[in-house]
Amino acid sequence: MPHPFHRNGIFVPPRSSGTVSVPAERYLCRKNAIMMYRIIFVIFLAIVAIVASCNAPKKATQVPENRPPLDERLAKITMTDLEGKPLSLSDFAGKPVFLNFWATWCGPCVSEMKSIELASQQFKNDIVFLAASSETPAQIQAYLKKNPFSFKFVQLKVSYLDVYVVKLPTTFLINGKGELESEEEGFRDWNDPGNLEKLKSLVKK
Repeated sequence: MPHPFHRNGIFVPPRSSGTVSVPAERYLCRKNAIMMYRIIFVIFLAIVAIVASCNAPKKATQVPENRPPLDERLAKITMTDLEGKPLSLSDFAGKPVFLNFWATWCGPCVSEMKSIELASQQFKNDIVFLAASSETPAQIQAYLKKNPFSFKFVQLKVSYLDVYVVKLPTTFLINGKGELESEEEGFRDWNDPGNLEKLKSLVKK
């Protein structure tokens, strides 16, 4: 006669009222721990991917096949101040212009603002610093309320595509003759010695 706790030669522990044997309990704990580690690892990879995407330059649109001449691109730039007063690059004729294209939702744009502030303090008498976003004045002002900066913020009245800005942030360095000297795509530390040299060179042009 087979043992009451054996079925087909396999030991089956007796059922009790809601209890689990110690080996079985350890097995379940180990299994749950492994599952938890896997979930945490997947969450970690997702966070890494999000951070990486936030730190990469943001695409403003698809890259156009052909960009127009530089002067034509500059001529298309129309702006207003945050009170709605029209502005154009010709308003700053004779002075170099640092024109930064950005957005409040762009992580790299926001990250470089402090370095732009430091550079603007150093060149406040020599270069006009402008930060242009296509967002509404209300959105820009809400950002500035939490992050006050001394340089000028404006609303871009055309799309980024209209001036062939395909990544954010992008900075135009325009000399005193109104010519585009340099186009810098992606995050920059504008307080870095190398970038400060670019600004010093811009003043001399």
